[in-house]
Amino acid sequence: MPQRSKLELLGLVETVIQMYYQQGKRQKEIAEHLAARGYSVSKGSVQRVIKSRAKQLRELKEKQDWAETLISATNKTPRLSIADAGLQISAMKLLEEISEIGMQDLKEMDTDKKITLLTRVSRAIGLAANVEFNFEKGRKQGFLDAEEKLEKVQKKLGISDEKLAFIKAEVFGLNK
Repeated sequence: MPQRSKLELLGLVETVIQMYYQQGKRQKEIAEHLAARGYSVSKGSVQRVIKSRAKQLRELKEKQDWAETLISATNKTPRLSIADAGLQISAMKLLEEISEIGMQDLKEMDTDKKITLLTRVSRAIGLAANVEFNFEKGRKQGFLDAEEKLEKVQKKLGISDEKLAFIKAEVFGLNK
């Protein structure tokens, strides 16, 4: 477990962050303010806390952006399109990472490693497509089974064809 900073131990991290981000104080001013309140902290410790929090905020922002992208990509999409959208987003992230590596570094990368990475991505795409196919297959079979049961109940209860058509429309969501 990493060693906690003096500001963490004193419970002053939020105070430092508030002074820096909300009040616009410089690191030296924050250290001087805390010293005036009786705390012995350096400008360096204030700087480390701000830098650490900035990294956490960046990571949080990236995750929030990714979540918003996923939500907007899958909003109003039926069934397992969310898996497909997630895979597409992952592929985009992979391309971003590859572009950051640079062409020279990519050329220097071991061919076996490149093939392994591409194989993993291709396999993930295939698995997602298989999951969606099996889901659709099961969904359609479920509708067929439900329709068959409705027709058996129709005969038992003597329900008219018009009423059965209405019931099917309600059950299967055809009237929307």
